[in-house]
Amino acid sequence: KEIPFTMKSTCVSHYLATSPHDVTRDQDSRSKGVLLYLKMVPLLIVAVLAAGAVTHVSAAAASKPHVWLIVADDLGFGDLGYTGSSIKTPVIDGLAKSGVILGHYYVMHCCSPTRSALHTGRYPIRFGLQTGVIPNTKAYGLNLTERLLPQYMKEQGYSTHAVGKWHLGLFNWKYTPTYRGYDSFMGYYGGSEDYYTHKNSGIDFHLDVGADCGPGCSKSLLDLNGNYSAPLYADRTLDLLKAHDPSTPLFVYQAMQSVHCPIEAPQEYVAPYMHLAPQRQVFAGMVAALDEAVGRVYQGFVDNGLDENLLIWFTTDNGGPVGSEHGHPSGIGCATGSQNYPLRGGKGAYYQGGVRGTSWVHGSMIAPSLRGTTTFELMHVVDMLPTIVEIAGGDASSESPHPLDGVSQTAVLLEGGASARADLLINIERSNPTTAPSSDGKCDGVPQYAVIKGQYKLLVGGGGTPNTWYHDDSPAPNGGLPVPEGGCIVACRPSNASTCPASPQIQIFDVIMDESERTNLAQNVSLLTELLEVMHKYNNSAYVVALGLVTPDEHSCPFNDKQGSVTPCSD
Repeated sequence: KEIPFTMKSTCVSHYLATSPHDVTRDQDSRSKGVLLYLKMVPLLIVAVLAAGAVTHVSAAAASKPHVWLIVADDLGFGDLGYTGSSIKTPVIDGLAKSGVILGHYYVMHCCSPTRSALHTGRYPIRFGLQTGVIPNTKAYGLNLTERLLPQYMKEQGYSTHAVGKWHLGLFNWKYTPTYRGYDSFMGYYGGSEDYYTHKNSGIDFHLDVGADCGPGCSKSLLDLNGNYSAPLYADRTLDLLKAHDPSTPLFVYQAMQSVHCPIEAPQEYVAPYMHLAPQRQVFAGMVAALDEAVGRVYQGFVDNGLDENLLIWFTTDNGGPVGSEHGHPSGIGCATGSQNYPLRGGKGAYYQGGVRGTSWVHGSMIAPSLRGTTTFELMHVVDMLPTIVEIAGGDASSESPHPLDGVSQTAVLLEGGASARADLLINIERSNPTTAPSSDGKCDGVPQYAVIKGQYKLLVGGGGTPNTWYHDDSPAPNGGLPVPEGGCIVACRPSNASTCPASPQIQIFDVIMDESERTNLAQNVSLLTELLEVMHKYNNSAYVVALGLVTPDEHSCPFNDKQGSVTPCSD
C-alpha cells in the first residue's frame, strides 16, 4: 500500500540558489528529484488505487477517523489531470479516482466567502462575508459568535491543526486560528503573498502553537525567507504527523497557498511544461508542486500508521481566475494561467467556472462499490461541516449557536444515497452589484441572485464576470493572457466601449446536461416560476449587509512590527 514517494523537501530560493534553511540538495539533484517524480506517474497511480481498493475495515476504522481537509487556492476545473489537463497530477488523480468525485458540488465565487462557509456550515449572507475577500485594511473578520469546524472537532476529542492560508480575519488576535479552535497554526493570516519572501503588506508567516496564541506566543518565521511555500506546508504537516499520538483522532486543515497568484514556481517544476503557452508554463509548475506536497503528506500518513482510518476531503475554494481585457483582469483576482474549460467563466462569477467546486473524498469508510465513481448528488461547501462532524461522531445541527444551512451528506459520500438537499444558494448580493445592465440599460449594476434546484441554475442580474469560455485552443497573442471564446468577457459595457453584448438579466441553465451553460432556458415559464420561488425563499431569509461595504478603512490594525511582520492588534 505504500506509495513510492519519499522525496525530501524542495524548498528553494527565489533565484534557485541553495538556501541555508531546509535545502540540502543542489539544483541538479533537485531537478533529478522532480524528474523522478514525473517518471513515477504510473507507479503512483497504481499505488494509490491499490490503497483505495482495500475492501476490509480494520479494527481501528471503528474508532473516530483522522480527517485531512485539503483546500487548493484558485484551482480551476481544467487544472488537474483527472479533469483533462495536460498538467501531471498523479497523486491527486490517484486519490480522486479511488475515492468519490463530486460532480454537482458548489463553493462560493471567491476566497473568504468559501472559507467562512466551510468553517461555519452557514451561507456567508448570514454574517456579511458574501461579497469579496477580507482585506488587510479593514477591521472585520468572521463573526466571533460563529462556531467553527475545529471547535466541533475538539468536542469530539480531536487534535486540531491548521496549515497554510487563513483569510478569515487578522486585524485582531481574536480572529486568528488558535483563538477559533485550532491547537496550532502555521501559515499566513491574509489572502495572498509572495511564495518565497512571504510578504504582502508585511511579512505574514507565523507559527502559533497553543490555544489563544497571540502576543508573546506567536512566532514570525523570518528565517524561512527565500523558501517556496508548498514544501514548507508539507514539512509542517509531516512534523505534526510524526509527533501525533495515533490513539487521538487528528483533524488537519491543509489550506495550501497554491495556486493563487503571484505566479511563482521553482524552475524544475516549470521545465516539463515549456511547451505550453507562456502564461500557463509557470502555473503548471505551481500545480505540480501542489501535487508533490499532497503526495509527501499522504506518504506521511502511511509512514505513521494513520492512513487506514483516514478521511481525505479535497476542494478548491473557487474556480480559477481567468480572462482580461486590455491587460486588466476580469472578475475577482488576478488571472494566473488557470483554466475552467469546458465550464463557463471563472473566479468572481456565478457561472459554473466560478462556483462548481473541484472536489473529491477518499477513505476506507467509503463503501467499496462507490470507490472510483462520480456522484452528481447536489452538495454545497456548507455541507462539509455537518458531514465531517457526523463522521467524527457529533451532531452539528444540535450544537450550533445559529441555524445551519449545511446538511450532512454522509449517505451520499459513504453509502451512495441521495442528497439531503433539494436546492442551494450560490449567493445573494443586494448591496454591491456587479457590472450588469440596470433597468435603463446603463451599466450601473443591479443586485445579483444565484440559486440551484436539482439540475437547474437560476441567475438573476447577469451572473457576474468573467462570463465566457477560456481554453488552450484560444492562445493569447504575444504570450499574454488567454483570449476568451468569441471575444466577449464582460456582463455589460456602454455600447461605445465594447462590442460585447450584455448578459441577460435572467438566465437558466441545466448544469448537468449543459455544463458549459450555453443554452438559456429562461423562456420556460414553469421552470422560471419554480426557480424564482427558491430565490425568494433565500431572499426572505436572514441577510447581513456585506461588512466590506460598511466598514471604513483601518490602517493601524494589523500593523507591521519592528521586524516587518504583520501583527494583529490586541483589545
